[in-house]
Formats: sequence, C-alpha cells, structure tokens
Amino acid sequence: MVRWVKRIGITALTILFLTSLAGWWLFRQTRVVPEFYQQATQLSHPDTAAGSYELEANIAKLQQDASQPGSWEASFSEDDINAWLIDQLPLKFKQLQTSGARDPRISIQQGHLLAAARYTDARLDTVISCELHVELTEEPNLLAVHIRKLKAGAVSLPISQFIDGVSKEAAKGGIKIRWDRTESGPTALVQVPSEHSGYAYSPVIIESIQMIDGIIILSGHTGTKAEDCYEPRGPVHQFLTYRHIDKRNADLGSAVDNFSPRR
Repeated sequence: MVRWVKRIGITALTILFLTSLAGWWLFRQTRVVPEFYQQATQLSHPDTAAGSYELEANIAKLQQDASQPGSWEASFSEDDINAWLIDQLPLKFKQLQTSGARDPRISIQQGHLLAAARYTDARLDTVISCELHVELTEEPNLLAVHIRKLKAGAVSLPISQFIDGVSKEAAKGGIKIRWDRTESGPTALVQVPSEHSGYAYSPVIIESIQMIDGIIILSGHTGTKAEDCYEPRGPVHQFLTYRHIDKRNADLGSAVDNFSPRR
C-alpha cells in the first residue's frame, strides 16, 4: 500500500513538474519579439511628423486623382505608414490603447505585408503579429485578405477563433467583412465602396494592388465603364465557400423573372 502511495505521489509530482515546465516554456514563447517588429521599432522614421504628413498628402492626392475619369495610381511607403502610426494613431484611435494594444508597426515585403503590435493586459505582455496577403477577386472592389501566421510572440493562434471579433471591430468602422473558408484558413473579403456621395465621378474601381519591398502601389480606373470593363491585374482569389453573384446576370435574371408578356 505504501509503495502505491509513493508511486502515485511521484507520478503526481512528475505531472506537476512537466505542466509547470510547459507553462514556463509557453510563457517564454509569448515573449519572443518578431525580428521585423524589432527593426521597425528601432529604426523609426527620422521625422514622424513629416512622414505622417507625406502619407496624408499622398492619400489626398489619390482621392483627387480617383475623383476624375480615367486611370490613376498611388504609392505608399512603409516608412511613411509607420510614421503615421507613431504620430497620429494614438490621437485618432485612443480606444486601441485602452484595449491594451500599442506601438503598431508594419513591414511591406515582396507580395505580402507583416503587421504587429504590442499587447498588454493583467496577465500577458506580448507582441501580436500576422502576415497579410491581399488579392483582387472577380467581383470589382471586393478584396481578399489572407490572414496567415497569426501569433502571440512565437505561439501560433487560430484565426478561426477571432473571426467574430474581427468582423465586429471592422463593423464599428463601417467596414463589412465576409469570410471565405479556404483550405489554408479563413480569408476576409472586404468590400471597398465604388460609389460615394463625395465622389465627383463613379464608380471608382481598383484594378491592381502590388506589394514590393517597402512600398504598396494601388492603381485603378474611374468612370461609367470602369466596372463593366473591370480586368484585375495580378493574382485573383478563387472563391470556395463564398458565393459570387454577377450583378449583371442577376439584374438580367430579375428582369426576366419580372417580365410578363401582354395577352
């Protein structure tokens, strides 16, 4: 009997030790800081105010160019974006800091974007990071945002558990997100408005999104024929679970259904 008690005690202590070791390892893994985030926080824009102003000036120019009929193009550098995140984000989105998120940074790589922010609460101090790939779709201005490698430090997080939260936060900013369940994980489908009361001409259609080292390049076309002549340039996301509806065919089908010949 005593021997069994000793065995049970040793087993319990072994399990407790292994659990503690696993917990310590997991805690240490959450403290790992991605290399790109370290570089982005150390090599900040030399003049954040100037970089922030440059980004807003480029956005204003894009709005002006896209409001006129014809083709347009705009580019944004990661240095200017990070400068804006440092200079303006804390002022315009104070709720992020109150929720525990601070010091967001991005890095634009060949074909994708890396994003990260430090997150702190009563139990955790870590860097949340992810990799974003953006593709056009066969539906004009519907962008497919592939969220990959979501991590807390070096610990992988399942994006499927955050779908509702992402959708709710986006809805607060007036952005509607739908989801396509792909083999590599859920893909966010983000609709960019092609028409707005502030547009002098419409629709405004995005035809290309390029990510090269350090720069994002957007290009598109504005005018009455822009949507009908839409031809995406670059990789195009293929829908799996999301049902694409061709508006022109849908309108035609509706017209046929509602048509009743005179007798």
